[in-house]
Amino acid sequence: MRLHVEAICRDEGIRILPHSRGGRASREHRVIAIRPVKSAITYAVALHELGHVLGPWQSQPRLYAEAGAWKWAKAAAHVWTPAMEEKMSRSLHSYVLWAERRRGVRLPEDGHEFWMLLGIPPEPRRRRASPRRRKVRILRLLFGG
Repeated sequence: MRLHVEAICRDEGIRILPHSRGGRASREHRVIAIRPVKSAITYAVALHELGHVLGPWQSQPRLYAEAGAWKWAKAAAHVWTPAMEEKMSRSLHSYVLWAERRRGVRLPEDGHEFWMLLGIPPEPRRRRASPRRRKVRILRLLFGG
């Protein structure tokens, strides 16, 4: 998997820089910053970052660009495991949650390939509410507001 990522970078003139968590990409500078490729997940993330340089929809709004990078990654991968599929789904789902928290961020229209790539949304990871927040939530349910 590592050799595959390195070959793509060599063939496309893309530099690889180290990154401590996740990844970053610059289409303009033709560079990706990734963790070392040692597993299916780091392979998927590396291909995803390459997708930000080489993939479709990169001049579109953020959710479209993310979907385009994952689409490219999935098509370019020598192997696509269930763990890689889950990573893609979780990543896209996190961007949907991000968009829902912000005004003016448009979700892709129904039928867009984004939703097919997302698949069934994973269960959101929720933090346990602090006792005070839980109490406030219960009071709001009882008394409104």
